[in-house]
Amino acid sequence: MKGSPLFHGLAPEEVDLALSYFQRRLYPQGKPIFYQGDLGQALYLVASGKVRLFRTHLGGQERTLALLGPGELFGEMSLLDEGERSASAVAVEDTELLALFREDYLALIRRLPLVAHNLAALLARRLREANLELDLLSFEEARNRVAYALLKLLRQGLGPLFQIRHHELAALAGTSRETVSRVLHALAEEGVVRLGPGTVEVREAALLEEIAFGLA
Repeated sequence: MKGSPLFHGLAPEEVDLALSYFQRRLYPQGKPIFYQGDLGQALYLVASGKVRLFRTHLGGQERTLALLGPGELFGEMSLLDEGERSASAVAVEDTELLALFREDYLALIRRLPLVAHNLAALLARRLREANLELDLLSFEEARNRVAYALLKLLRQGLGPLFQIRHHELAALAGTSRETVSRVLHALAEEGVVRLGPGTVEVREAALLEEIAFGLA
């Protein structure tokens, strides 16, 4: 949690000061944190547990955007522009969050301006990732999509051993559960991943990246 990118470059005592502006919130497994269309009031830092971000489209179909673990941030856009939530968030397991409300955020960045810079850098990184993901999901094959979904989780620090079900990975990759199972077994035969009951372990991260970007 203290290693969150929001606190990059801060001294330990400054991180402790920053954390004092957050409010602790507990969410049991399955409890919604907010819904798409809600007015945003806070950003959230995952202290423990796991959160799923998803969008609901016309017709009720859900598209999973991310699975977030300890140290990850979400909800920052609505905090900054006071607009509606662009996605919904739900606790995948029992989860502890640290909430930073707008008034506290403004007070925090007056004390520690570097936090605002770090948040801007995080938003820029996510915009780059979103543009890349849009290209991949629009043009690449299922093998690339599944590899990129695993790579994204790996870059979030959730691996190399993931506790994830095939339908969850399918939602991240924008494909079917059956397709994910087929691709994962092919990747396992190539030695890129190792499969276990409810788990996927990345064994060759460099090769996974090559597959994600169509280089292998």
